[in-house]
Amino acid sequence: MTPRYRSVATVALLASAATACLPLAAQARGARDAEDSNALIMTAEIALQRDDCGRASSNYAIAAQRTADAKLAARAADVALDCGQYQAAERAAARWRSLVPTEPAALQAAMRADLGLYRIDDARGAFESWLKSGGLSEARSPDQGPVDMPATVKLMAQESGVPATLAMLRGVQAGPLQTGAAQLALADLALDGWNYREALQYAQNALHAGAPVAGAQLVLARAHAGLGEADQAMAAAAAAHDAAPKEQGFAAADVLMMLGRDREARTALETLQDNPALHTQAQRRLGLMAFNRGDYDEAQRDFSELLSDHDSAAIAVYYLAAIADRRNDVATALRGYQLLAGSALDAAARDRVATLLYKQGQHKQALEVLKATDQSSPPARLNAEIAQAQLLSNNGEADQSLARIDDALARFPGHPDLLYQKSILLEKAGRTEAAIAQLESLYHDRPQDGTIANALGYLLADHNRDLGRAERLIGAALKSEPDNPAILDSMGWLDYRRGMLREAQPLLERAFRLAQDGDIGAHWGEVLWGLGDKAKAREAWSRALIADPDNALVRAAQKRAGVPQMPSSGTGTSI
Repeated sequence: MTPRYRSVATVALLASAATACLPLAAQARGARDAEDSNALIMTAEIALQRDDCGRASSNYAIAAQRTADAKLAARAADVALDCGQYQAAERAAARWRSLVPTEPAALQAAMRADLGLYRIDDARGAFESWLKSGGLSEARSPDQGPVDMPATVKLMAQESGVPATLAMLRGVQAGPLQTGAAQLALADLALDGWNYREALQYAQNALHAGAPVAGAQLVLARAHAGLGEADQAMAAAAAAHDAAPKEQGFAAADVLMMLGRDREARTALETLQDNPALHTQAQRRLGLMAFNRGDYDEAQRDFSELLSDHDSAAIAVYYLAAIADRRNDVATALRGYQLLAGSALDAAARDRVATLLYKQGQHKQALEVLKATDQSSPPARLNAEIAQAQLLSNNGEADQSLARIDDALARFPGHPDLLYQKSILLEKAGRTEAAIAQLESLYHDRPQDGTIANALGYLLADHNRDLGRAERLIGAALKSEPDNPAILDSMGWLDYRRGMLREAQPLLERAFRLAQDGDIGAHWGEVLWGLGDKAKAREAWSRALIADPDNALVRAAQKRAGVPQMPSSGTGTSI
């Protein structure tokens, strides 16, 4: 499943070699095609070096059509997939399959292209063909070791996203997916895909198929907790602990946190602190709980003590920097975040460094922090462009932000992530008509993509437009991700727009419990205020500002309600 990168010279030689042993007339035509293909390959590689993914993918796809070279078609598919040019990837994969119909890697490339285009049924067909072709037995991890089905499921989700992968695998009855380990992997995937009922079903299947009891019970506990089913969640957590006491020492405490029963969770963690083997993990959780409720003194004490623990040091540094960030101690925050360069928290830390530098007026330096390196892969370069555009947008530079996205689209034409991001930035810039038009176009091309359906439905609801269609769009998104807090927020906000405040309140309360998000908290507070529960509304807004101190929606809601506002204290990031 690893990309097959080859040098320009190697790929060109492969194309030239394809003309050998042909009749003279055919050789002449083949030589011309090979020469043209070599030129296309050379320009494609130059385009890659210049970050022009569109040209690189297109040229490689054309070159692959002109020669009967499976290795060239494989390279074309790899480049297009890495660049997010899924239509070019689809063409290259089809050419590859026409040359080597039974090649598992070609079927896998076709599957990834279909997932990228959100053609779920086609992707499922390619996946089933891949299994029948023996693809699983030939699959390799990045270090070329063998891959089993659980690892395959995880890798597919990493490459193509959880919602699309889960939708593709839903209903597949192939034998390799019916083992206990595979069903447990699907249960984990369903949890990540915000479908807790589905996670429960997969976890029960995993138990019946002989999966480890502790792992399956932990999934059951998390899914029941996400659904608010406290008794079942705690029973499953206890079963997980009984099956593997050493590994599942935190099962009950973690479930209590998911249920929002923080006092009980804190008591359980303080008890676990007395166990030397569990002390640091318990303290890490206590520090995070303190941070999330805005008790920065306690959080600072907890994380300071963790600095000497090798496994906890990076997390401790991050949260100590975040505490300084919340207290507007910019110099201390910057020093802490910068210590995390190259660590697993590098991306989150760089995002905060860029935000702080920009607010200090160091605009060029801030953008430079988010810039991709010369050695970065196309996806990393794309993410860097999006991060820079978001930074500009968050600081009121709408035109610059949109210009950066348009520049990225010139190099990654039609990339769905860029098109989606552009719609968000257009809306933030007050260009509602353009934002709706952008999402309508995306929805036309990707009607099964719940993210797009939800975004379009929310935008229509937020602007009181065609609320019936907004309900259909959001409802369709909820079918595949019924527990996604962003989609629950959209449905709750739609109910609010319709004047159905009592129906909106439980949706928004649950959405905020699942994701401590500032925007969701703003909506929840507005609904509570409209219901006359002003004390709880103030509490909701206060909790939202702890999660996101500079949230504009919360500030605007408080202003409309006439609620006195505390000064913002910097923006932190919870991870």
